[in-house]
Amino acid sequence: MDGISEILATYNCVSLDEKIQFELDGVVEKEIKQAYCIENLEFCVSCMDYTTLKVSDTEESVKNFTADLLKKLKKFNLRDVAAVCVFSNYAGIVREGLKGTEIQTAVVAGNFPNSQTFTEIKLAECKMAIGAGAQEVDVVISVGDILEKNYEKVYRELKAIRKVCENVRLKVILETGELKDLESIFNASLIAAYAGADFIKTSTGKVPVNATPESVYVMCEAIRQYYAQTGKRIGLKVAGGVSKAQNAIRYLTIVNHVLGCEWLTPYYFRIGASQLMDDIVKEIKALQMIK
Repeated sequence: MDGISEILATYNCVSLDEKIQFELDGVVEKEIKQAYCIENLEFCVSCMDYTTLKVSDTEESVKNFTADLLKKLKKFNLRDVAAVCVFSNYAGIVREGLKGTEIQTAVVAGNFPNSQTFTEIKLAECKMAIGAGAQEVDVVISVGDILEKNYEKVYRELKAIRKVCENVRLKVILETGELKDLESIFNASLIAAYAGADFIKTSTGKVPVNATPESVYVMCEAIRQYYAQTGKRIGLKVAGGVSKAQNAIRYLTIVNHVLGCEWLTPYYFRIGASQLMDDIVKEIKALQMIK
């Protein structure tokens, strides 16, 4: 296989800025209105990585967080979320609490949220999380190396992480708000895809700028072009500041517009959120009243 830089050169993100703005302001806004319905709101719940990543998390609070989720799903007659996402040291607590469900245990690992440590430590944390019961692992790409175009270095590290995570689903967080321009987001998306990521994810939720329609659109475009070249389909996870039902539907609409309905399944589309469910429940009730 050619080096990752040579592979990136075969892709095209020229004039993406203008295309994205035209599409988002025109076509996508109209499609959002049509997509805003009870069925799609319920679907967003099924795509949710229900998340707690607080500095104050403890074994007891995470146990209660998981139990409260199951009660909430039952109370409001909602579909199961896709996963519960926590710090890696709580994987076992979540896996135990989710027994008897199809909900996956997801963790953040690899020195989340900044990815600033030795690769060996990132690998060790991923291994320990998987050993404790993690079924999905979210890691942060080396943002500084993307900005400096050290693409081969980033690719090699992600390949090493992929090898450790060979039996679980791997989500690579691009931290799009720190990448500054669409070309960097596009290239980071492709590097993660070629390194074997099952998902590319927008953000950690721990920086000033997290998921945006523009970043999600360009990630979808990278996934679309990658699928066209390789025939391999990878997923997209939107995370960071997605607390309103309207935002969730907006991102769902962008994915559908760029990638098509084949991506509208929890296997390929996720929303990382901690507060979104309450707003979705409120909006579902409001729409039911209108009916």
